[in-house]
Amino acid sequence: MPAYVETMMYAGAVPWHGLGTYVGDDDILSDEAIVAAGLDWSADKTPLFYEESSDSPWGSPSTKKIDTHVAMIRSDNKRCLGIVGDGYTPLQNKDSFALMDSLVKDGEMKYHTAGSLREGKQVWLLGQIGSFDVVPGDRVDKFMMLSNSHDGSSALRMFFTNVRVVCANTAALALDGARGKGMTLRHTKNLTNRVEQAQKALALAVKHHEKMEEFMRHLADTNMTASKMDEFINSLIPLPEEGKSMTRAENQQGQLLELFERGRGQDIPGVRGTAWAAFNAVTEYTNYERSTRGGQSNRFESALFGSGAKMVDQAVKLLAA
Repeated sequence: MPAYVETMMYAGAVPWHGLGTYVGDDDILSDEAIVAAGLDWSADKTPLFYEESSDSPWGSPSTKKIDTHVAMIRSDNKRCLGIVGDGYTPLQNKDSFALMDSLVKDGEMKYHTAGSLREGKQVWLLGQIGSFDVVPGDRVDKFMMLSNSHDGSSALRMFFTNVRVVCANTAALALDGARGKGMTLRHTKNLTNRVEQAQKALALAVKHHEKMEEFMRHLADTNMTASKMDEFINSLIPLPEEGKSMTRAENQQGQLLELFERGRGQDIPGVRGTAWAAFNAVTEYTNYERSTRGGQSNRFESALFGSGAKMVDQAVKLLAA
């Protein structure tokens, strides 16, 4: 498996990126998902040391402990995931993922994918919470994603994502501009508090997806003329003045226009020629066509956490204006 997605499992339909180990169609809880996704390891704080040179030409250097920082080490392969402050408290995979188990038990969510990015520095768990049709026959599935880092770069957060089923385009969306922030979830081992947090997260997700459903249907009702599409593409991918950068930008613009006219699912009645078709051209481009090192594995990370997600956010802002 490519380097960016280290390990991964999926239940049910094959994800758009085609990565991961299939575990069946039945509902599973986080303890099963963690094992299937290769996440049954811990991130442990380990002391750091350095050698202090001796002032004497005959002396040997002495080993000194660093008091301010520690290394986060994976328990299974002893890889260093990052250097963090001594006061950092790690949140283990089993504890963070168990947060949402109450929703699965109540039938409000079904775990779909889980895995590790960049050798375990970041892990995620994705759960489906429903679906809706933007236009008849064009279904969008609604998801909640938990993401946690083991290198100290971020806290446990929740994001909201959508997958357009007909062409399996994934997008992490934010009408309010807060996609990068998501929702920070408080870690607790108290079962009552955990269930309360899960229900609060679900309520927030439902509210978010209601806004997205309204927005997407508005796009499907909005005609996208040739001039409007040109303006949209030029705003999303501006052309530099000259050189190789201009050629690259022109090629990217051409790809977007091609996907707008003949992309996956654009032949569904009520899609072609609309702002919804323009939006789907962008998500298909970031999911499948955009040039990235590491191929489809890196596109997955980019579409949900990186530059691909930023491009989709910019498209949302332009189409919502």
